[in-house]
Amino acid sequence: MRPMHPFNRHPRIAARIAGGVSLLVVACLFTMSGAQPTPVKTVRTSGAPCVAPDGGTIAFTSTVDGKDDLFLIPAAGGTATRLTDSPEHEAVAGWTRGGARLVYSVFASDTSSVFAVAPDGSERKLLARVSGRSPALSPDGTRLVSMGGTWTATRLLLSTLDGAPPRLINGGFSIAWNSRWSPDGKQIAYTSRKDSASELAVYVMDADGSNVRQVTRIAAEEGGAQCPSWSADGRRLAVQVNSRKRKGAAHIWIVDVRTGDARKLAPHDENYLDETPSWFPDGTHIAFQSNRTGAMEVWVMNADGTGARQLTH
Repeated sequence: MRPMHPFNRHPRIAARIAGGVSLLVVACLFTMSGAQPTPVKTVRTSGAPCVAPDGGTIAFTSTVDGKDDLFLIPAAGGTATRLTDSPEHEAVAGWTRGGARLVYSVFASDTSSVFAVAPDGSERKLLARVSGRSPALSPDGTRLVSMGGTWTATRLLLSTLDGAPPRLINGGFSIAWNSRWSPDGKQIAYTSRKDSASELAVYVMDADGSNVRQVTRIAAEEGGAQCPSWSADGRRLAVQVNSRKRKGAAHIWIVDVRTGDARKLAPHDENYLDETPSWFPDGTHIAFQSNRTGAMEVWVMNADGTGARQLTH
């Protein structure tokens, strides 16, 4: 098991797991004012892909000159573009409804500054400053859930954009990482475990912290489930499972939220990682990160695990 540590400048996590293998991205730079693109140099992948609501674009975070910046790439393939160029370390928080803006956060001094920016890099706007790390935006764009506390005693904090004090929605006594809102905004999926001796699993709770239940019950020999991503109909979760059989291997699984039935996608016995899934809105494809070519890249595959294709190079 290689847990997704929530306090490593998320979402750089996947690259750290993969040893930070470099990736040459053919990319162009958009400044925050929306100026014409200029070439950028070699980029090191580090961010879980996040598919836009229209399915046409995928956002991810990569490291240039030791800092995390945001990049976009067409879901159909093509040239990646650099969206931000700043000294801060940025993390994707989600997309506004309809995909008109990408929302991202910058963490410092136990506070996340949350920004929205247009896909061309223009119209950057501060939305809120909230307590905790790695805030995730609700589908209606009015709430954020973030992580406070320590790695093993994580507090999930529910905040609004009006500056009101956050509300604690979990016990704060165990792991609670990778929070993701359901498409209707009524539930939150996250990574946790029963106790320190238990394997990681994905749990779902109501948005107010009530009705907590374990969704994934994948066989222990397969590994622990983490990094949930909801399908647009709210019926399925794509999750990452790091293999206990083979160190350095991970798979994407699809889990039925109601029944817990789970299926492994693209099974393999090789030492490479398929991880950090993100559903397309039509439910037929999944974006993910993989180092199956030796470098951590952004990939897309069919929802049944077939037809994998590499987007970044």
